[in-house]
Amino acid sequence: MLKRILVCIGLGTCVMSGIASAGETPTAGGQPAFATEIDVKLSTVRSLIEAKEYESAEKIAEEVVGDSPGTLDGWMMLGYTRTLNGKYELSNDAYDKALAYGADPKEVYTHKAYNCRRLGDPERTRECYHAILNVDENNLDVLTQLGAYELQNENFDDAAECFSAVLQVTPGDIEAIDAMARVEEKRGNAAQVKYWLEKGLSYNPHDEKLLKRIALIYLNEQNYTIAIHYLDQVLENSPDDAGAYRNRGIAFYQRGDRKKAAESFEKVREMGGKMEGLYGPLADCYRSASRRDQALEVIKEGIDAGSQQAWLYSVWGKLLEDQKNYDAAIAKFNKAVGLADEPWSGYARKQIARQAQLKKREAMIAAQGGME
Repeated sequence: MLKRILVCIGLGTCVMSGIASAGETPTAGGQPAFATEIDVKLSTVRSLIEAKEYESAEKIAEEVVGDSPGTLDGWMMLGYTRTLNGKYELSNDAYDKALAYGADPKEVYTHKAYNCRRLGDPERTRECYHAILNVDENNLDVLTQLGAYELQNENFDDAAECFSAVLQVTPGDIEAIDAMARVEEKRGNAAQVKYWLEKGLSYNPHDEKLLKRIALIYLNEQNYTIAIHYLDQVLENSPDDAGAYRNRGIAFYQRGDRKKAAESFEKVREMGGKMEGLYGPLADCYRSASRRDQALEVIKEGIDAGSQQAWLYSVWGKLLEDQKNYDAAIAKFNKAVGLADEPWSGYARKQIARQAQLKKREAMIAAQGGME
């Protein structure tokens, strides 16, 4: 006959479960067998984990191993729930029990490595990773995790060894290639960083992460033509990437191509991208192209945003100089000087003297004209 029992799952909630009594056999014809009480409790633990009721889940997992110490899944569940509750040492104890009862060493040591990382114990963390590699030396996931861990801890030689091992098995592994680039970046080896990024792009020419990183390297090296080449490739695949337009505009501006720089900066502006640092060069681009109204619009917008004000007041002063309105120009340059933002405040100081000379020369020309 079928006995009915109540299995409590915490917080006052209980479920009815059917348990097959001694001597009873499952129904023929493919019907499922009745679950044991242990099965029901383990299922309840899983449900509680999904509901994020971790303390209740741990309590029931403890009941499972207390009632049936040889239950492998019980020890694994107990280890997992203890991790979720931040009990990392106790979790490791449970996983050791699971290992003793025949659990998969790779699974156990993966969980223990996580716990040891949370405990801030690098020696035991490495021991766990190496325990897996001792039985599965080409475990790419573990090599990648260990490499990332060593990189995080600035053990660059060990990190490189791990990622190199991955690449020996899968030469086109973009994650490992990118990691090698980051290792070399930490070592300060710019040539090797570019080597690895270019290698990654040889396998995946459209990888945006690699394209952006290598473009930024060339931008910082002031190799603007190559930086633009890579940024153009980013924009071919992602035409709405405001960050790529931003860097492309900077590259064109530094190369002296004000027209293309302005086009890129305006794209950033239209998309609502980050304009911090761009108001000054964009205003300067418009002034260079004699687009006074657009320049003034950008100047006022940047000043209102509190960005590059000394630069913007200096550009404003130059616009007024273009109109031979020297007194007004001096006022704007004085604003720039008062902001004490070098090098533009220093530039403005020189311009004030220049405006006085221009004003004096203009007066002399006017006087000579009157005499004639």
